[in-house]
This record gives sequence, C-alpha cells and structure tokens, in this order.
Amino acid sequence: MKHVSDGGEAIVEAFRKLEVDYILSSPGTEWAPVWEAMANQIKEGKNGPRLLDCWHETLAVDIAAGYTLATGRMQGVLLHAGSGLLQGAMGIHAAWVASVPMVVISGETTTYGEQPGFDPGAQWINNLSIPGSTTRLVEPVCKFASHSGGRYTVYESVIRSGEIAQRVPQGPTYLSVTTETLMEEWTPPANGGRTVPPAPRMLTAPEDIEKLAAQIARAKHPVVYTESAGRESESFDALVALCEELALPLIEKPGASYANFPKDHPLHQGHNIKQYWDETDLAIVVRVRAPWYPPSDRPPNAVIAVIDDNAHNEAMTYQSLQADMYLEGNVAQTLRDLTEAVKGKGIDAAAIETRREILTASHNALVEKKKAQRIEARQKTPIDPLWLCEALNNVMPDGVIYIDEVTTHTGLLREHLDWNRPQSLFTRQGGLGQGLGLSLGIKLAKPDRPVVTLIGDGAFLYNPALGALGAARDFSLPTLTVIFNNKKYAAMQGMHLQMYPDGTAVDTDTYHGTHINAPEFAKVADAFGAYGEQVTNPEDLEAALARGLQATKEGKSAILDVVVG
Repeated sequence: MKHVSDGGEAIVEAFRKLEVDYILSSPGTEWAPVWEAMANQIKEGKNGPRLLDCWHETLAVDIAAGYTLATGRMQGVLLHAGSGLLQGAMGIHAAWVASVPMVVISGETTTYGEQPGFDPGAQWINNLSIPGSTTRLVEPVCKFASHSGGRYTVYESVIRSGEIAQRVPQGPTYLSVTTETLMEEWTPPANGGRTVPPAPRMLTAPEDIEKLAAQIARAKHPVVYTESAGRESESFDALVALCEELALPLIEKPGASYANFPKDHPLHQGHNIKQYWDETDLAIVVRVRAPWYPPSDRPPNAVIAVIDDNAHNEAMTYQSLQADMYLEGNVAQTLRDLTEAVKGKGIDAAAIETRREILTASHNALVEKKKAQRIEARQKTPIDPLWLCEALNNVMPDGVIYIDEVTTHTGLLREHLDWNRPQSLFTRQGGLGQGLGLSLGIKLAKPDRPVVTLIGDGAFLYNPALGALGAARDFSLPTLTVIFNNKKYAAMQGMHLQMYPDGTAVDTDTYHGTHINAPEFAKVADAFGAYGEQVTNPEDLEAALARGLQATKEGKSAILDVVVG
C-alpha cells in the first residue's frame, strides 16, 4: 500500500525541520495520522524524532521540559483534545514559569461527525469539544497559542510555533490542529523545504557592558547575587570566571533554581544576601526573578545592576527588581564580555587580593560551621533532614544530578548539599507534581549521570507517580527517588502558625490541611520491578542510599522512603 502524505506526516516533518529529538505524547484518538507517519519513518529508515508515549499528560510535558533543560534543545508534545490539554496544563504552566521552550499540539474537530465519509467519534460532540477553541484553555499559561488553518498551513504553523518558542523570552507554545486537517492529503514543500535557522542570540549593548565595568571599578564592596545563572554550563563557567577575576563574593538565592557556582569555591559565600545588605555599594543580580522580599526592599546603599536574557518575567503577576541598570542579552556572553571589559579599568590588584583573602576566610568559616551542624544532625532521631543531605554528600558520586521538589526543606538543601559541577541541580517550578517527570527528562538527556529526585511525601503524591515509574521502566531511565517523609504537609502547618501563632489550633493541637495518611511508598516500587526501602534509623541511611544507587546502576529505579523529623 502506497503511503499518502497527510497532516500527520506534515507534523512529523515539521518536527524534523525543528531538529526535535523526541515527541512526548499521552495518546489521544486523533493522533493515528502521526502514528502512521512514525511507522512510515521507521519503514523507510528516515532520521527523525522518536515518539515516547506516556501514561499522563503532565508527565509527557515534564519529560520534554527536563530534556530541554539538560540539553538546551526544544522538544515536541502531543496531547489529547481539550481534556488532555487540561491535564497537561500544569506542566505547560511550569515550563512557562521556567522559560522552557516546547511545542505543544492537541486536536479538535470542526465537523463533529457531519462530514460525509469522516467519523471523528461521538466523543467530540459529547465531551471533548471546547467552545471558542482549545486555545482558550492554555492562553494564560503559555507564551503563544494559535490554531492551524488547514492542510496548506499546518506544516509551517508547527515550524512557526517552534521558532516563537525558542526566541527570548523562551517558553511553551500551543497549536490546535483539527482532526480533519490531520486526515487531509498534504503536499511536502518542494526541494525538502527550507532549513529552519536557529533562534538568534541576543547580545547586551557594548555601552551597557562598559557602564557596568566602570561601576565595578569604582565599587568598594561589590556582591554578585544569583538564582539561575547556572541553567546552562556556559553561563555557570562564565560566572565563575567573572568572580575569580575580581574576587567578587557570590551569593545564591536560598531557593536557587539551579547549581550556579561550585560549593567548594572560596568565593561562594552561602545563601544569605543580608550579610552584605548595609555595606554593599554594587549588587550585580544575575537571573533572579524576585531578588528582594518584600519586593520593595533593596540594599540601601547599592547600585543594582541586573544581568538577564529577559529581566522582566511575563509569567509573574508582580515583579520588582529595583534595578538601576539592565544588561539584557545572552547571560553567558554578557558575563564573558564584562570580564574582559573590567580588565582595562585599572582596578587595584592589591585591593582585589585583599578581598580574596577576606572572602576565603569567610568561606572557610562557613564550611566549618556547616561541618559542626552536620555532626550534630547525625545523632538525631527521627532522621534530621540535614543529616540526609550529608549522607547524600557522602554516598553520591561526582556528577550526580539532583532534582528538588521537597518544598519545606528547599533552603536546607541549598545550604548543605554539595556540588561543584554545572547542571548538578534542577528545581521544579510552578505547581507541585513536576519532579518525577523532570527527572526522567534529564535522565533521558544525561543517561551516564546518576539522577536523584529529592521530594517531599506530599509532593510525591501530587506527581503522576505510577506513570513515571512505568516510563522509567519502559524507556530504561533508572532514577533514584528519595522521599523526605515527615508525614504531613509541613508548609500548610507552618503558614497556619505564622498567621495564628496563638490561635485555637495551637491551643488544642487541632490542625487541618496538614495530615497525610500515605501509602507505604517503598512498596509501590515492587509493581514496576524497582527497588524500594523505608529508612527510619539514621545509622542505616548511608547504606540504604548506596543500595538505591546500586539498583540504578543495575538498570532499576529505586524509591527510598526516609522518615524525617
């Protein structure tokens, strides 16, 4: 039987042109044309994206996001009609918050079974059709939402969505393609079509570089503050080079989204910007969405210079950076250009070396303080989350990648988890329920590096855990999941106590919205041939982590349920 190109072939060919590696999908009945195109790709031995089917829509979106975060390469996502799109909307929103490009496509119908010779199924008229188009469902949580006009435009519409997604500010785009279009005959572009150019790299204006370089030369007490400079390896390295050139103290935001700087570097000064609050005369803010809290706050005597590829985040309702100057452009290149620019400013070398000595002493004192805290934590029962961090430091090999979805202990993780390499930490952004999918996407991109998901018991239950375990097994993506199990929604209780410190709930020990009557997490692993273990004794923790890590080396995922105080 001769293969006839149709709308499904157009979508797959467009993804080829966009150099997409994977199409992540949660199957819907409208996608038979794409499945046929994928079968044809295999039959003809064509290069092109691989289709991975997931059991949950948010999982598909999150795997795509994780892969992109680890590689920098945009991926495609196929979801089912209105209901599937709504299920995936949490992941789409998280990608929008995190500035992760992707192309999300779902189907719709325009004929509802009235077209002779074409039956989309009664489900469309009964429960899948969305008045006013499916774009209405995701417009608030993505960068761009549109629909294809038909067979003559579907191919270029997918490419356009991909081009928009990859331009600053990056983010997910959505395209609605009708089932009728998917089934219509499509003529491929002549001569294979155009080569899609990469998104341009936006560069900071040279005069802005020079202005900040001069400001640095004048500063007596500069400080660098970052949340997400380390998203890419090249910006991680460029930040290190800038700080080393000038002996600049580096502070990471307590909830930093990525590993931004080597923890063992003498210029790393922890996570408390307040220690420099009054004395700093120049704060260089590198990719921080909300540097000050409350937002109206700022170092009182400092010039605030913001370095970001997109300083004003459209996904945030309210954002106040308190900036005196902006350097907007590719962050890695901006940092490199700034490092070169300061070399010609005649900065006092002796002053730099004096600052380096002071910062080294401060760093060493911070390290010793942490050592003492970790020794004390080891003795506590139930297991202290701080000791869990130290046990991870002791057991996990160089090159481990952590994904953080613990919520309550995020600040603790930043303080006490050690890393010295770029792309060692990724954080769930947006709502809870993203961590397991992100981990799988990152493992898909980095199969040779161990991937460890650090997650709260409440957060684990928000995730499509069964789908994630199934994907880990089916796609050979073994990861280690460590559950910080305090058997409650601690964040909920904390906010209650903050608002009503002397309230009735405190007097009567009657709290609502906090209790979790969870399953035995370790036993969930059994259904998927994974390794599961519960840990309650702090003396058993390191050995249990080693067993979980060994399971992943043998190709099995692992769940460690660690009961913490």
